[in-house]
Amino acid sequence: MKLKEVDRTAMQAWSPAQNHPIYLATGTSAQQLDATFSTNASLEIFELDLSDPSLDMKSCATFSSSHRYHKLIWGPYKMDSKGDVSGVLIAGGENGNIILYDPSKIIAGDKEVVIAQNDKHTGPVRALDVNIFQTNLVASGANESEIYIWDLNNFATPMTPGAK
Repeated sequence: MKLKEVDRTAMQAWSPAQNHPIYLATGTSAQQLDATFSTNASLEIFELDLSDPSLDMKSCATFSSSHRYHKLIWGPYKMDSKGDVSGVLIAGGENGNIILYDPSKIIAGDKEVVIAQNDKHTGPVRALDVNIFQTNLVASGANESEIYIWDLNNFATPMTPGAK
């Protein structure tokens, strides 16, 4: 049974479990074309409203981006106890970059939504994951067996678990 749908050629990430209301972030997929052959890229945030009988999800905000993504996750890092829109959207780009976005600023319509970015990887970032016990730690993986562990408190210098 289909509850909702989003018609995008995009990577997607749900807001953290403690976030209310529930949001879905989408980022334009790398190396993909949509039905219109558009070369535009964006991050978009949708609100999940199950009381609305239509299949469409309500778009809350769109941020025009110069990046396309292979991976997108929404971590609870620095989320407040009230569950307000917060956390951090972490995107793995096609050019080896990792970009941290502030989802609350995207929803507010701010232009300065990038918290930080780093292009340490030499190839596309194809894997990202947040440590569930220490939400300030994020693992990333790219081509050539590159694996880095990022501390969001000190994003400039990642750790590596060993040689490639």
